[in-house]
Amino acid sequence: MGAAIRRASSAAQAGMQTLDERMVEDLRRIYTDAAQQVRAAIEGAAAGAARVKLDQLRGLLERIDHVLDALASARTQLIIDALREAAGLGVEPLTEEGMRAAGGHAGLDAMGHAPHGVLSRMQALEQVDAAVLFTRNFRAADGLNLSDRLWRVDRGAREAIHRGIEQAVVQGWGADQAAQELMMRGQAVPPDTQRAQGAADVGKVVQAGVATLENADSGALANSLRVARTEINRAHGEAYMSGAAAAPGVVGFRFLLSPRHPRVDICDLYAKQNLYGLGPGVYPDRARCPWPPHPNVLSFVVAVFAPEISAADQAGKETTMQALERLGPDLRAGVLGPTKATYFDQGVLTRGMVRATVGAVKRRLKQS
Repeated sequence: MGAAIRRASSAAQAGMQTLDERMVEDLRRIYTDAAQQVRAAIEGAAAGAARVKLDQLRGLLERIDHVLDALASARTQLIIDALREAAGLGVEPLTEEGMRAAGGHAGLDAMGHAPHGVLSRMQALEQVDAAVLFTRNFRAADGLNLSDRLWRVDRGAREAIHRGIEQAVVQGWGADQAAQELMMRGQAVPPDTQRAQGAADVGKVVQAGVATLENADSGALANSLRVARTEINRAHGEAYMSGAAAAPGVVGFRFLLSPRHPRVDICDLYAKQNLYGLGPGVYPDRARCPWPPHPNVLSFVVAVFAPEISAADQAGKETTMQALERLGPDLRAGVLGPTKATYFDQGVLTRGMVRATVGAVKRRLKQS
């Protein structure tokens, strides 16, 4: 059964990568559509003129709010649907159907029979429901759950768009008023005032209104992508670990780096340390497995069976500090960051400081 679950787990990981890519594409599309609607609303408010006038501002912001409300609804439904699909991929390796699909003829036992699943189809569906509910209700150290995070993303987007458009229109209107007064007195309009008048130009107002909706590196789209990826992976991992824990012979879970792991960070430590004598990156149960270690995580967990644990694994049990020493200076600097890596080299970094911020570590060392 262990081999069948491993094959099916690999297939599920590939499925998660496909889901991630599709989710990113769908979120980009939703935000791009919303940005186009905001652009059309701004151009409509200008009514063919070169600038958006102050008396159009209130109605424009109301129309944009309708666009943002529809965006939030579509985005949230997309994420909820993806949570369920991710949880389904989490339990699929533990069902007879999932093992058979991943293994083909190689999944048959010596008698030519397909391996029995750990979960029945009904149990798998129940596990999916439980994982989705857990993910939606999960509160991290900051006290926020999924709906709180999405609300915060939406509030930030709304405030940024309102602020950008209001500042552009009001600045342009104020500069127009100043320019008119100067001209009535027969005075020249200074270059600074002329530039300020251009703030209300349609193109400038459009840029102020859509920037946060189109930038995948910062702003509302980037924040939604981060929340979505974090919680979709959480739903997948929770469903997988909860189901796999019931499989005969499972002794732990391996923290497995994704092939897309972008840079050395704390994940590299979790994937390499052998704290329990079960092998590098293997943890005996869900409670002691540090997955997921941070937002936007791409790493996976995979069930480990008793025959996979070698004598060398058992003899190689170590502490976190010993694992850091074994990583060497380059990997250690990536895991800890350069400042904390220096503290490690000086022998003053403790186990409790590994995940702490640099500022917190400095305060502790100052007090000691």
